[in-house]
Amino acid sequence: MDELRFLKVNSLIKQEMSRIIESEINDPRVSTMVTVQKIKSSRDFSVIRVYVSMLADSEDSKLVLRGLKSSQGYARKLLQKSIKNIRFGKLIFEYDNSPEEVLKISDIIDSANEK
Repeated sequence: MDELRFLKVNSLIKQEMSRIIESEINDPRVSTMVTVQKIKSSRDFSVIRVYVSMLADSEDSKLVLRGLKSSQGYARKLLQKSIKNIRFGKLIFEYDNSPEEVLKISDIIDSANEK
């Protein structure tokens, strides 16, 4: 698969995973706002890592992540239904703390500018 098609499929996976998490997963632990930050997949899509962030404290984040992990098989099945020409392997949900890191860095810069 050429690079452009690989990137387009990854973008499509990100869109579909956002939709699936928002409207298809009915696990009560996944009731908070979850954002798919990025997708990293192997070239043959045998492993797809879905990096998510959420508006929740660390305890709630762990609970939401557990809910997502328990829904991996169902989410993979829905992803396979929506993108038919590619066979997907394992979905792995991981917490992405980059939005929090950006806020910390922004606060440090703001406090340095005040001095």
